[in-house]
Amino acid sequence: MNEELKLHIKKLQMRTMLYSIAELSVVISIGFGILFLFVPSVISTAFFAVASGGIIYIVHVTRVTKREAEEIIYKPVIFNADNIFSFEKIVNIFKNLTVKENQLSISEDLRFFLLTKIFILRTVIYRTDMFDKKDFDNAKNQINTKANKVLNISQTVNRSVAVKMMRFNIICTDDFNDALYMFISKNANHNLTRVEGVINIAIVGNKIIIPPLYGECDLSEVSRYKRVIKFINNVLLNN
Repeated sequence: MNEELKLHIKKLQMRTMLYSIAELSVVISIGFGILFLFVPSVISTAFFAVASGGIIYIVHVTRVTKREAEEIIYKPVIFNADNIFSFEKIVNIFKNLTVKENQLSISEDLRFFLLTKIFILRTVIYRTDMFDKKDFDNAKNQINTKANKVLNISQTVNRSVAVKMMRFNIICTDDFNDALYMFISKNANHNLTRVEGVINIAIVGNKIIIPPLYGECDLSEVSRYKRVIKFINNVLLNN
């Protein structure tokens, strides 16, 4: 992970943590402020002052994140490997991470793997000469439907398990066309908010490319994003 990316993630993490603290302090302070409202002391005033500080910070962060989303152009994050990635190489990496019973395919260009490595992870690996969003969505839906049936994957899990779950959609291609650039440039935050987080990954030549993360985020989104980067560094770039 380069220093610029490290600093960006640290900034997001600190901001989301302080935002959560501010929200909690507002709720608690208002509650205690009301409780001491009719007591002849300065305690109530102190609690309301703390709440006001929290509200000011929340409003400030909301404005900053909105401005970032509207005014700053965030580019996809690129990791450069020493060697060229082929579709076969990526497939073999995931084969070595899973047992045969958790692997399937419906064509030479479409594979599915279910594994536990940093996440409880569903991975679709898709090869195309020229990326088309509609074709990709159709292929992804087909293999996910088959995987749910063949591997008997439950669609309901408890919350403690759900926070560990992720889906990787890996697109392998030699042509980083405009459609793929637009697709992989979208903010990762909303997909990472889902019960089962999703990250789209493009692999082109020696480059691993993931969407940027910016704007309004919560701690779970930042944590998942950090673990995606950890997976790329520890697994994909080390093979």
